[in-house]
Amino acid sequence: MRLPVRHISGHLIWTTAATVWAVWRVDTENYTHASKSTKRERLDALESLFKSLRGEALLLSLCPSVDAASVVTRMTAGVDLDASPEYVDLALKVLDQLQDLELTGRVDFLAVPLPHLDFKQSARAVLSSLQAEVMGTLGLPVAPISLSEERQRLEQATRLAAGWPSGIKMRPATEAEILWIYGHSARRGLSEPLLPEDGAPRGLRGRGHTVTAHTQVILDEGGRGTRASKGPTNPFKRRYLRATSEHGDSYQAFCVLSEMPEAFRFPGSEYLAALDEFNFPVDWAVRLHVESGSKAEPKSRRQQRELAHQRGEYDGETSGVPASLDKASLALDEYRDRLTASSTEVEIRATVATCVWGTTPEEADEKATSLANHFGGNDYTLVRPTGDQVALFHGMLPGTKTPGPMLDYTQYLLARDFAMSMPFCGAGLGDDSGSLFGLQLNGGGVRPVLVDFSHGPRVNASASAAFVGELGSGKSVAMKCAMYSILTTGHRAGQRNSRGRALVIDRTPQQEWSRFANACPGTTQIINVDENAGVSLDPLRVFRGPRAARYTESFLTPLLDIGSMSIEGITLAEAIEATRLGPKPSMTALMDTLANRARTPDPEEPNDAAVRAAASELVRKLRSLAKKDLGRVIFDPTLPVVRITDADSIVFAVDRLGLPTKEELSEHRLPSLEVEKRFGWRLMYLMTALCREIAFADPNEFAGVFLDECWWLTSSAEGSNLLLELIADGRKHNAGAFAGSHDPYDIGPKSEIGDKIRALLSHIFVFRHRGKALAARCLEFLDLDPTDDEMLKVITENLSPLNVSETERALRAGEGLYRDLRKRIGGIKVLIPADENAAAAITTTPGQSDEEDDEAVELFAEADGALA
Repeated sequence: MRLPVRHISGHLIWTTAATVWAVWRVDTENYTHASKSTKRERLDALESLFKSLRGEALLLSLCPSVDAASVVTRMTAGVDLDASPEYVDLALKVLDQLQDLELTGRVDFLAVPLPHLDFKQSARAVLSSLQAEVMGTLGLPVAPISLSEERQRLEQATRLAAGWPSGIKMRPATEAEILWIYGHSARRGLSEPLLPEDGAPRGLRGRGHTVTAHTQVILDEGGRGTRASKGPTNPFKRRYLRATSEHGDSYQAFCVLSEMPEAFRFPGSEYLAALDEFNFPVDWAVRLHVESGSKAEPKSRRQQRELAHQRGEYDGETSGVPASLDKASLALDEYRDRLTASSTEVEIRATVATCVWGTTPEEADEKATSLANHFGGNDYTLVRPTGDQVALFHGMLPGTKTPGPMLDYTQYLLARDFAMSMPFCGAGLGDDSGSLFGLQLNGGGVRPVLVDFSHGPRVNASASAAFVGELGSGKSVAMKCAMYSILTTGHRAGQRNSRGRALVIDRTPQQEWSRFANACPGTTQIINVDENAGVSLDPLRVFRGPRAARYTESFLTPLLDIGSMSIEGITLAEAIEATRLGPKPSMTALMDTLANRARTPDPEEPNDAAVRAAASELVRKLRSLAKKDLGRVIFDPTLPVVRITDADSIVFAVDRLGLPTKEELSEHRLPSLEVEKRFGWRLMYLMTALCREIAFADPNEFAGVFLDECWWLTSSAEGSNLLLELIADGRKHNAGAFAGSHDPYDIGPKSEIGDKIRALLSHIFVFRHRGKALAARCLEFLDLDPTDDEMLKVITENLSPLNVSETERALRAGEGLYRDLRKRIGGIKVLIPADENAAAAITTTPGQSDEEDDEAVELFAEADGALA
């Protein structure tokens, strides 16, 4: 393989054709599941970029192979492995499983040749290239590019990029990244070189580099060199390229876009972004030639005159002028109008090429056929030119001239029409480091999603997350995966006394959270709260300071069904404050304080009779509550106050509490709610408040408060305020709330407080919802258009579908949409931890056997099939 590259320095490439190319690495943006406004902003940014380009340009999007070891390295980054032996074992299991999968990513580049500034520079470049070519042919050493020329060209490239709009973020590519492009192209599907990571050391010595090491490749058109017979063969059956190197044979199939629709609509014309939605990686490149509208318009005039002459040829024809001629004339008129409508408009001559590969010719052919068939149903025609595969291979490399076969498939477009193809729109998701939480549903091959829930507070953001989905959609499993992640990655390198803690309120009859907590690494404390509880949750005894009064008032006001600003409410607040300041605050002492107020006149109180009557009524209500089965948990002064141990997981098991349904907490039914259910409901509030105090106690520990089916908390103003406080103040105290429910409005009600809760959530997971009303709320929760029919179909039909075979249903379990810390939205398949004990305790499917639990653990290794 011969490459016309003689020198690489920084992000510049000197070629043997007397040109200098500059290469930039472009930041990709999530697009597939973005909001309409975000998509429109991206379209405008791309249009502005293309209008600012002139001359030749190469858009290049490649799928690098991701090393399983590098994923595990990112998983363990920042974790104190000496203090996390369970996580080390988990990482080793993940490494074994990932090595069997085709892990890929996507990286985008923009390459443009730098124009010569004057005739002198042009002549010098031609002479230098000619000299290098001759010296190389004679086997003599070639003089390197001078330092002054390097500096001059680097400054020129910097000035060129400074004139581009800032909407598309990019940075100069490194020498290592440019060398990687050539290495990747020759070894697709083999043990290709790994893409250098951002911020990695330069790792290259000396000034300037060549690509000599990457030319040791034999490019064989159609694999003819491997044929046993040298007789004639059908060339249409060998439309691929065999790239042979010391690493093996790479079979690559190249296609070009030969036809497009006559008109484009947005959204709906994102054919380049769609190349990232196949279950195999697809490389693509676009060769551009951009010309200003003023220069391109005379050419369109000539075309119009030619059409007019053709119309004259049909004079006297009884059948008249063909409709196709009228149609072409109207299209050309529209094109000219748009071309001249703005002084910034440009004409883009674009050629789109794609590349797929495999370990055999049949595999490469199958992928290329699948690609062509997919686009064929949408008025886009992909063809595989026979005998031009090598030319297309070179056409997808920076620094090379546009090969003739690519020029044969040139498409003439305006800036906005080409921008609708949405280049540079990948699907990055998750954090740069963290535990392996799932796999991306969008993107060729398998793309791991790492999530570090403790990362938010470290970058001054919230750590809180919401999980929404219908029954059996995987919501609770995802919450438990988050809990497992926090517990296993909590010990941070260089941070003494750091760890992860989980605080859970378990209201499930099977105590599934208690069972899962016992299966997780670390110690566990289970606190059973029922009529037989041996501990007291008296808020005046459990809490200290002003918060004791606040929590007691918030607990009793709804329990006693009184208004906070009524005479009874104010009397209660005054008695609570007086009791808190007393020698032994407790609920029993509160009743004594109220009884004393009922007996003692206060001459300074103008409404003394009413206050005394209110105090008397409050005492009567509290004494009545104290006689209930659950009353001793709050009112028995002989019970010891609940003691929270130093356990990693603390679970409040409340499965025996009588709790109201969501409907019973509605405003019109709440006054008639049974006392037992009302008591249980307010006890849940107290336990959440206690979890808040524990979570905020030590900022060295990252604590997650897990509130599954959290409607019981947010159904009251006090509960919503407490959840908001957990989320808003959690950043300062290194903690977060993890709330789950079927209805997004349960997490963030339609109110001012609810809006704040939703706005402060850093992570949002949405799982299957077959009801369109709740699915629309989920889209609104993700800041997407709730009326988007396509996205509604994704949530109602395409996430973990039920109307499929048992095998496929198991493989597709845990699919959802995820909005990460960077507000990117993408599809995700949540993975059960590769821990046999945790996997066995994580599911809640009735009748699931141990063998099925084992199968759930093994599904990870079959994830590649899940994305097909």
